[in-house]
Amino acid sequence: MAEPARFPLPTPEIHVWVAYLTARCNFACDYCIQKPQMVPGQRRKPWGKYTELTGAQWVDALNAFPVRPEHPLILTGGEPSLHKDFAFIASRLDGYALDMTSNLTFDIDAVAREMKAHGKQFVTSFHTYHPKFMAPEKWLDQAERLRDSGLVKAPTFSMVNLERFPHFRDEEHVRNLHQLVQLADRRGLLYQFNEFRGTHMGLPYERTQKYAIECTSAWVNIDPEGNVFNCQYHLTERKRSFGNITAIEACRPLPAMGEFFACTDFGYCDPCHENSGHGAFRDTNGQVFRRTANDARVYLKLMEPAAIRTVAQRYFGQGNYAEAEHALLAAIGKQRDGGKEDGETWADLGVTLYESDKKKQGLAALLHAVDLGITRTEIVASALAVARELGLEAHAKATILRHVPAQILGPIEQALDAVRPLQPAQ
Repeated sequence: MAEPARFPLPTPEIHVWVAYLTARCNFACDYCIQKPQMVPGQRRKPWGKYTELTGAQWVDALNAFPVRPEHPLILTGGEPSLHKDFAFIASRLDGYALDMTSNLTFDIDAVAREMKAHGKQFVTSFHTYHPKFMAPEKWLDQAERLRDSGLVKAPTFSMVNLERFPHFRDEEHVRNLHQLVQLADRRGLLYQFNEFRGTHMGLPYERTQKYAIECTSAWVNIDPEGNVFNCQYHLTERKRSFGNITAIEACRPLPAMGEFFACTDFGYCDPCHENSGHGAFRDTNGQVFRRTANDARVYLKLMEPAAIRTVAQRYFGQGNYAEAEHALLAAIGKQRDGGKEDGETWADLGVTLYESDKKKQGLAALLHAVDLGITRTEIVASALAVARELGLEAHAKATILRHVPAQILGPIEQALDAVRPLQPAQ
């Protein structure tokens, strides 16, 4: 008698089975990693259009599997609850420990009723607050409702930690996140901050060059049409499918954990999966490596000078003067490449350099701002204050008087009896 064919999907505990019920999402975060070329301030679009499997197709296929994973099957998307049969799928899968990722915009009570009616429950779930798309109070109401509904044994509530990445934060984001943390603490809701994984090999996730390499994979990714892939790039690009869950007997076996296989698409990898710690890569020299530096500076090259200056001001507000200086120099470089200079950027650079204890460079930048026409009282006063501190008042006054009348400079000098802390121009 012939041996039965090996079940094609790897099932060790390390492997993660993920069912992408839909690619659709009702949010559009610029820091979403499910599509390439993350550009700060540019809202994301859905990563694909699919003829989605129906709820019955999902359930019939997955319940026919002779083997189940040794850990949760994750229902995700996009936003999985946008699938019209989300509650049907979740409540009728047998033999699976279910997990889900969701933005908490679904009808929790309705899904909980459906799950309870069929004796089902999610083992875990993961929900991230998106400050630009949901009010803090609404998200907390949903989080508490989920926590208390019995729908999930152990839900996890989180926020993406963008502290090192002010490129992806604006004032609304910061305000809503601050309010959410305050309210969550007051209401006793447990939450965590998750690492932002938006770079690939220390570069922006932008898919500019492919490399041949050997890869390992710990993922079983099932797209909205039921096709099986072992990495998210191949899933989103619909390349190298191993088969379809509706015909699992015809599916080619996926690599086992730790098994290297050749790939020519390295460089287009999803940074979330690259950085997950599950997989590893082997280069042409036989060197095995995992994740690499998550460099925040790489996003500056994708931004316009005015937006970079705003990022620098956020860094300054955090007391991170080194990153503020780097951002301002990047903005100045782009402005010069465009054939012009902005005095406000130079003024911000002067203040930042001063706070970094680079006082002579700070004075030079402030005086250059004055030369470029920035003659507001606070900038002139700042330049004079620094010049006095360095014993260079005569030099500074000579520059300033080319642009500021003596009758205006005089009162400023008189007001400098007490040097006030410098602040960046707004």
